Amino acid sequence: LHLMLTLDGPVADTDLAAAALDRGVKVHPLSWHCQREHPPGLVIGYAANSVTDIEEGVAAVAAAWRRLRGR
Repeated sequence: LHLMLTLDGPVADTDLAAAALDRGVKVHPLSWHCQREHPPGLVIGYAANSVTDIEEGVAAVAAAWRRLRGR
């Protein structure tokens, strides 16, 4: 199972995916899966993870997002 998340703001989804990977969380940039113009986003798989792993992953992606946005 996957979740598609779109982003508001000037951060490239490829940059956010790389920053998340630096924090140990692998997500796919939405741009890898789109052929037409689209907002930036992430494709996040969650089916093979525990609730704790999901919570930690979300926190890591959020921290990466804040760092890239300069907050």
